[in-house]
Formats: sequence, C-alpha cells, structure tokens
Amino acid sequence: MHRELISPFNDGEVIGKISLHASTNYNLEKAQQSAIFSIIISISLIGLTALIILLQVKRGVSSPLAYVSNTLHAIGTAKVKRISLLKQHENDELGCLCNDINSLLETLQTQFDAERSLREQIEVTEQQLRHIYNSSSAGLFVLNEQGYLLNYNSTFTAILNGPEELTKDATTEGLFESLLNQQSGFTLLVKQALSSANLETQDFAIVGEDNRSTPRWIHCLLSKLIDASGNVVLEGVIFDVTERVHKEQLIKRVAHYDELTGMLRRQPAKTQFESYIASNPSLNVGFVMMDLDGFKQINDSYGHLAGDQVLSIVAERLFKCVRTSDIVCRLGGDEFLIIIMNDNDVNLKQDIASKLLNRISQPISLEGDELVSVGVSIGITDLQLSNTKNFDKLIKDADKVMYQVKKNGKSNYQVKAQCLSKTATS
Repeated sequence: MHRELISPFNDGEVIGKISLHASTNYNLEKAQQSAIFSIIISISLIGLTALIILLQVKRGVSSPLAYVSNTLHAIGTAKVKRISLLKQHENDELGCLCNDINSLLETLQTQFDAERSLREQIEVTEQQLRHIYNSSSAGLFVLNEQGYLLNYNSTFTAILNGPEELTKDATTEGLFESLLNQQSGFTLLVKQALSSANLETQDFAIVGEDNRSTPRWIHCLLSKLIDASGNVVLEGVIFDVTERVHKEQLIKRVAHYDELTGMLRRQPAKTQFESYIASNPSLNVGFVMMDLDGFKQINDSYGHLAGDQVLSIVAERLFKCVRTSDIVCRLGGDEFLIIIMNDNDVNLKQDIASKLLNRISQPISLEGDELVSVGVSIGITDLQLSNTKNFDKLIKDADKVMYQVKKNGKSNYQVKAQCLSKTATS
C-alpha cells in the first residue's frame, strides 16, 4: 500500500510517501479468503437462480401440464368432459393447446354420438331383419361349397321337423338323410346348383314321424352365390307345399283315375301303353276288352246306387285277376280294358280271361241282402294278332271280338282270329 504525506502547514503540499509492504503469507491468506467468499457468493447466486427458475417452471409449465394431464385422465374415465382454461395461460401456447384439445374432444364427441346413433339404428334394423328372417313363412339356409350348413332360420327347422339347434358342421347328407324320402335327389340338386348359374328347384317328400299315408311336401330352391369373402355358397329356400302337392295329386288322380272303380281312364292308359312299347319294342302286349252282361237290368231294377255298387265290386274282383304290372282301365259305363304287359306266354291271356269269367260271375250282395249277378263278354287281341301298335286300333279289334262273343251267347271270351272259347264255370 502507498500513501502520500501531506504537509499540515501548507495545503496540498506533499512532503513525502509512506509505503507498506505485506508479507507473502498475508497475501496468500487474503487471496484464499477472497476466493472462498467469491465461491460462496457464486454458489448462492446459482442456487438462488436455479430455485427461481424451478419455481417459475413449476408454476408456468409443470403445474399446468400436470393439470392438463390429470384432466385428460379424468376425461378418459368420464369424470369430466372438458379442460378448463387457466386464467394466466389463456393467451399463451398452453392455452392454445387446451383449446385445441377441447376442439378435438368436441369433434370426437360429435362423431361418437353419431356412431352411437347409427349403431342403435343398425341394432334396431338388425332386430327387425332378424325378426323378419325368423318369422318368415319360408325356411332360409346357407350352405358352403362342401355342403356344410352355415346359417338357417327357425322356420327352416320347423318345416323339416328337425331339431331346433343344428350343428354348424352338419352336412346336407347328414341333415336331410333322415328327413327326405329322396336324399339322392337332393344331393343331385345341390350338384346342379353348384355347376350352373341358374336357380334349381325341386319338390321333396318329408318322412313323417307317424309314417302317415299323406306325407308332407317341401319345395326347395337353391342358387349359387359368391359371398363378400369370395367364397362360393349356396342360398336355399324351402316352402311347405303339402297342400298344393296334395291338390295336384288329387287333380291328377281325378284326371287319370275313375273315381268309382279306381281304374285308369282311357287317355292315361294310352299314355302308359305307348311309353311301355317305346321302351320295349320287342315285347308283345295283350288287349282284353270286357263288357258286363246283365248290368243294365240291375241298374234299371235297383237304381244307380246299386249299379255303382256292382261296378265297384266287379272292379275289386278284376284287379285280383291281373298282375300289378298290367294296366286296368275303365273305358266308360260297364266297359273295361286290361292291357297285359310282356305278354309272351301264349296261354296268359286265356288264363286271365278264365279267371275273369269265374270271379265276376259270382253273386253280389246289394244293400238289403238282395243277391244279383252279372256275366262278362271278353274280346282278346295283341300286337301280333292285330299286327299294329296303335292303341285305338287294338281297342277296336278287341271290341269287335267282344261283340262277336255277345252275339254268340255272352259270358264267354274269344281271341282275335281264333275260336278259343270256354264256357264260364260257377
């Protein structure tokens, strides 16, 4: 340290200098103390600054972010719906973030509400469609390409009289084998539907639990489609058409069969005959024409009801004289025709005629225990004797022979171009 000495007598007069020199140890000690003090001051300032920064960060950033995070978590658990803005952050980035989040939540809420409304509408529509699907009068089902059952409605099992719950791996063979009389026909229908692009249909009889004589019938429709996954499926529909089939069968029976005797009418008999000779051109066929003797007197004496009873009993006796493969036809009134199929036995026609003469001539008991009897005149021909396969020509030839029998005394039979006659025996 250096200090000037000022004269006490004259102002400003320097009269000398004093110099003081510290020792080295003293300087080192002072330097150390100064350094330590500076370090302490620096550390204190740094700590204070850091504390202030932390407090500001917590207040301005951490706490608002924690608030936003907790609020978002609460929104996720549906405790709150939106983030409330902090007053001190209304105009800064955090405020903008909260506003953007709230806008996003509004958009999502709108979409969720629309989706919920759409889902509710879809559920209602699905319920309506399922109700229509299950309450439909038609049985609906879906099969895959291998024939496995994929889907069906309740009407499907009800129509088939099957179990209410069917396994999804049930095949058409396993499903319909015990229900349909024509399993092979259904299998063929499935193959036809798979091999064509057309709608395939067929009627099937359902096996009844009580084996009743009038089975139930279903009408089945199958069509091939490609589903959304690109797989080939068969969509099927079945209807209960029992009433329709029975009406058709009744109409067909009325059209083809005589109601009183149960015999074929002329036209169906002709159709069967022509179909038979077309399939068996080398076989002979016999025609046996019959007309009752004495029937008109019974009809006039006892009335039409008695006449119908006689015709019915004669028909029963006539059926017992022929084979199941032969055709029995009522041409009208008391005229009948027997078409003998595969008539290669030269004695077959005569044997049948002899049986007819004997059985038909047996007494018939009418109501009131009145006994009556009728005879029968029979004319016989065949394809070889008439040298024709024309149905009407064969009937005409047999009819001529029959009327020749009537002229010769009735109750007998005669073969065309022959005189093989036998008298009826009682």
